[in-house]
Amino acid sequence: MRSTRTRPAGCIIALALCGVLASGCGNGDGDAVAEDPEVSAEPSEKPSALPRTSALITLSAPAEGATVSESFQASGKANSPEANVPWEVRDGSGETVLEGFVTAEGWMDKLYPWKTTVDVSELEPGTYVFIARTDDTSDGEGKPAEEVGARITVE
Repeated sequence: MRSTRTRPAGCIIALALCGVLASGCGNGDGDAVAEDPEVSAEPSEKPSALPRTSALITLSAPAEGATVSESFQASGKANSPEANVPWEVRDGSGETVLEGFVTAEGWMDKLYPWKTTVDVSELEPGTYVFIARTDDTSDGEGKPAEEVGARITVE
């Protein structure tokens, strides 16, 4: 029978690992993210329900509340199985209206940059949510996927 009691050394190791992963988040290591001229970085009045950073994935672009037309650049950093970073665009009712994936520059030992162009030219004008996530290759049996996102307005 496996013990469910937490061992102090295990807690310390887990906390240290969380600190290491969290320190890799963001864009503070000098990696410049190219600005997309089609994306407006105007501040949002109503933020999306999703975070922009988590332990295994970050979202640098698009900005929360960005106004986009035709296409936009989505980017961030991730540590996802086999470097696969699935993404989707959901409409106001939560229905997925676009989906795809991008391959990050690596995986396993740190967060790696990823970047893709999302074509929204076929979408009706309105408010949507862009979501990027880590891949769950276990079909829900292992660690759950982590999601980050931003609300966007398509013109």
